[in-house]
Amino acid sequence: MKKKSLPQHSTRTSNQQAFTLVEMAVSLGIFSMVTLAVVYAFLFGSKIDQLTQSKLGASDQSRRGFNLLATDVRSAKSTQIGTCSVAGDGSLSSFTEIADGTAQQGPALRLCLTTDTNTYVCYYFETSAGKLRRMHSGVSGSKVIAQYLTNSTGSNTMYFRNELYNGTLQTVRTHKGVISTTLGFSQYQYPLTRIGTGFYYDRYQLSFKLTPHAPDGN
Repeated sequence: MKKKSLPQHSTRTSNQQAFTLVEMAVSLGIFSMVTLAVVYAFLFGSKIDQLTQSKLGASDQSRRGFNLLATDVRSAKSTQIGTCSVAGDGSLSSFTEIADGTAQQGPALRLCLTTDTNTYVCYYFETSAGKLRRMHSGVSGSKVIAQYLTNSTGSNTMYFRNELYNGTLQTVRTHKGVISTTLGFSQYQYPLTRIGTGFYYDRYQLSFKLTPHAPDGN
């Protein structure tokens, strides 16, 4: 009786060889460079996205706050620039108007929206904290309109100014002028992002010139 022979598996031909160490090193090097490039591109994209989102957040927050300021100034029956004292809860404890014959500029702006001078809205700079706040008579506390403001001299000084139509600072209160203020920001607000050497982004500022529309008795 003849025995059946088992089929023999084909052997690997001589041209089927594995990677050499040099080929493996080159392949790993190329793979590592591609991986690093992808990670770098992801990090760069994330940084740009954060910067863009911070700009949009700061602009949106500023627009909402300053739209309120613009509405109040344009609706005011009378405007007064001066200095103020603030209570611990942020409410206004006293307001001193700039005297007639003196440069009409100061860190506080009081707006009477009706003929009742006991009812008013006051905006004031909290210079030590770099903030602009808003409070309403009869309401305790205040609301932060802007923050991270620079407390410098020149055009960025935290002042409200009463100007003539040509930008000249008024020294009399016989009639309404143009309410002007410039706000320089040291960093973006929402979300908080620190940018540049010394954490200053030196081109971020907002300037306002607003004219009351309502007639007054002055």
